[in-house]
Order: sequence, then structure tokens, then C-alpha cells
Amino acid sequence: MENEINKDIATTFLKGLSVIEAFDHENPSMTLTDVAKKVNITRSSARRFLLSLESLGYATQNDKLFSLTPKIINLGYSYFASLSWTDLAYKYVKMVVKECKLSCAVSILDGENITCIMRVNSSKILKGGIHVGGKLPAPYTATGRLFMAEMNDKELRDYLAKTPLQKYTSKTITDPNKLFEKIKSERNQPYQVIEEELEDGLLAIAAPIYDSHHKILGCMTIGTYMSEENAKYLKEYVLPMLIDAANNATEAIVLLKH
Repeated sequence: MENEINKDIATTFLKGLSVIEAFDHENPSMTLTDVAKKVNITRSSARRFLLSLESLGYATQNDKLFSLTPKIINLGYSYFASLSWTDLAYKYVKMVVKECKLSCAVSILDGENITCIMRVNSSKILKGGIHVGGKLPAPYTATGRLFMAEMNDKELRDYLAKTPLQKYTSKTITDPNKLFEKIKSERNQPYQVIEEELEDGLLAIAAPIYDSHHKILGCMTIGTYMSEENAKYLKEYVLPMLIDAANNATEAIVLLKH
């Protein structure tokens, strides 16, 4: 009986978290019906969860639309506060942005996606650029490819087998064997360049940050829209700078033994 109660509590908790996660950059405000459909729960359940969040100050209601409040950040504070390596990386991310005049983000692998945990904006902000908390499909991002390159053959094949490979552009690789071979061939390079695999015209670069055990923690990444001038600037000027910044962040982290 106790196990059944605990199971009910756990299920309710997970559904409540799903309601919170339903709100994102594309859906900052939603009706009860919107939330119910997105989370696959009944409208009455959605109402109960949203009203509970509202009573705790995590959500607000304007007419029929619900949205999260800034207080929701408190739920993730402990996690982000524990990532002390990001404090060290931030210094070098700012240096890169100041020098190259492009926004730079730090992202981590999060299941089948990558999640942005830090972003420093420049005056040239990319429309639709990834924001803190934003997610992108790992197989088609420079950050995701770097994390995948750290996996051994079995881990990589297992990861590709369970991760959706979707066609986004004419250059997207959807064959798991071809993607496996491509990642395997690029394992020894200290960076990744992704050209128009996630979005037409989008070029992205990334360099890895490691801990004292040479375990990848996250990646510094920069993106811009394709043109001959932009591609040349990003690959020849910005990429070496990004690699140096990531290496410097790694050295600082290793020195402090984080």
C-alpha cells in the first residue's frame, strides 16, 4: 500500500515538472488547454497544477493565459550554483565576445539535446539564437558532436540508436552509420564546425571545456549566418580564438581541481 502511495506521489511530481517544462521560448504563455495537450494530461489536471504553481508564486495568470514567473529560476539555482566551473569559463567567454563581436554560449549535453547554461551577448545578436535554458538536438550541433566524439564506439552507437535523427535541411545526416563514421573520424580534432545541418544558412563552431580528469564539462559555441565573408571570419579568425579560450578555461579548472 505504501509503495502504491509513493508511486502516486512520484507520478504527480513528474507531471508537475512536465507542466513547468512545457513553457519555453516558443510558448511563454499558454491556456489550460494548450498545457493539457502539450503535456498529455487532462484539462482539470493542468488547471490543478497551474493553480498550485500560481499559489506558490511560480506562475501567473492573465485572463486565460498562464506564464511562469522569474521565481521559477530558484528551482534550478542549486544546480547552476554547483557548476562552479562555469564561473571560470565565464571570464573567457566574455573575452571572446569582446574580441570577435559575436555572442558566445556555453552548453552541455542533456540526453538527446544540448542545453544552454550560459550566454554572453554582443551587439550583433543572432535572431533566434539559443538562450539560457534553450535546447537543440545534439546530433546537429557543434556542442553535441563534441560530446558524442568523447564516447567510445559502443556508447556512440547506443546513443545514436536511441536518439531521433530528423531531417532539418538538405545537409542533415539522418543515417546513423554515416553519422557514426563522421563523428569517429573527427574524434581527435579540438573543435567542431557544423554547416547548415540544423538550419539553412546557419554555421556554428564549438570548442570543449574539460575537468581535471579530462572529462568534457561543456562547450563554448558561436554561431552566425552563412556568407563567404562570415564563414572565413568564423573559421580563420574566431575558431582559433575560441579553442584558446576553451583551453584556458580548462587549464584554470584543472588548476583548481574542479
